[in-house]
Amino acid sequence: MTGVTNTMDRTTKRAYAKLNLTLGVLYKRTDGYHALDSIMQTIDLYDTVTIERARGILVSATGMALPYDNTLRRAAEQYRALTGRGAYIRVIKRIPAEAGLGGGSADAAAALKGLQELYGEVDEKTLFEIGAKIGADVPFCLRGGTQRAEGIGEALTPVRGMKLHLLVAKPAEGVSTRKLFSLLKLPRAMPQTTSVLKALSDGDLDALCPLLFNALEEPAISLVPQIGRIKADMLSLGAKAASMSGSGSAVFGVFTDKATAETALARLDDVAFARVCESI
Repeated sequence: MTGVTNTMDRTTKRAYAKLNLTLGVLYKRTDGYHALDSIMQTIDLYDTVTIERARGILVSATGMALPYDNTLRRAAEQYRALTGRGAYIRVIKRIPAEAGLGGGSADAAAALKGLQELYGEVDEKTLFEIGAKIGADVPFCLRGGTQRAEGIGEALTPVRGMKLHLLVAKPAEGVSTRKLFSLLKLPRAMPQTTSVLKALSDGDLDALCPLLFNALEEPAISLVPQIGRIKADMLSLGAKAASMSGSGSAVFGVFTDKATAETALARLDDVAFARVCESI
């Protein structure tokens, strides 16, 4: 228990999406998960999550239909199991699903932050443990910023980031993370993490762009070929680099400035979702 007392009845949090600037897969663990090494980045695309004190647990969504068993509900149930506290949670969805942008994880992290703000009944370590049970990206979403994520994504090290101007786009078809990993053949090439960390620390966009790498991109393109087309389109529209995020199917392009990204957005076609974003 933290000893925090709070008479607030409701709070609203932004649930920010993430990108994987790099993603390497080391090996398959004995528990069935894959050991990863990734540099993750928060971007300014977000869902809005409102958490209100309640005895039970109720979750509602606008902008996207959610299954009954969703990350928001799992976060609230885990918190209630430890504290006895319930919540009414409402989410306005903007982050597309099956995109590799961490929308579900971001929502869970926002819910946990909101529950803790309302009730204050667990410590930070416990909050992160709850998050890791819900999904591998939830611990990152609780912290945000620029982080090196290892293990299954829960072992985080803050790193110095830089301002990135981005165009994020997703085809209509998503990628099933479970199916993608079931088809994954190892070993695969790994990112040049040391060089990426130096480029980020130096704020050197020219050095960073050639180093963006996702080991899941090639197998994901075999499942959803439009991922490759979007990547090629972004490069032809002036992106200095383009890469898939996470397990896909969203692709992000890195541009020299916001105006160039917006010009590319206006010319990008045949996508289900596209948004100019910035790193935060």
